[in-house]
Amino acid sequence: MAESQERSMPASPPSSKRDPRPPIAVCAEDYDALAALVAHPSAAPGQALLAVELERAAVVEGALAANRVRLGSEVDYHDLDRDRMRTIRLALPHAASIDDHRVSVTAPIGAALLGLKPGQRFSWAEAGGRVRSIKVLAVRNDG
Repeated sequence: MAESQERSMPASPPSSKRDPRPPIAVCAEDYDALAALVAHPSAAPGQALLAVELERAAVVEGALAANRVRLGSEVDYHDLDRDRMRTIRLALPHAASIDDHRVSVTAPIGAALLGLKPGQRFSWAEAGGRVRSIKVLAVRNDG
């Protein structure tokens, strides 16, 4: 299914060099829930990254392409630094569970995966300065 109409969000300041991050898309319903989440300060390690990603996301009104990572998506990804394949489900913080492989969108890996599609890579710096990189392999969405 094709992505529906995008709505304009506040743009980041223009940059003199090309942004190396892949383009991302988020459905309006997820955007609204996540924007409310980042509006409240938290000690969650990925909340700042989530706020940055929401700023640059294309917000789609209506249906989002089935291969985009969104809340509730099951995602297979390759942790390029550790050379490990992982499968997780992206969740809101209250629904996160290590035992059930549900990762909070406010965890760094959760924020990094949001809005990506298979084949896209994303890198970010952890709090200690170490750079992490992932590649999305597959995305499954219910419905």
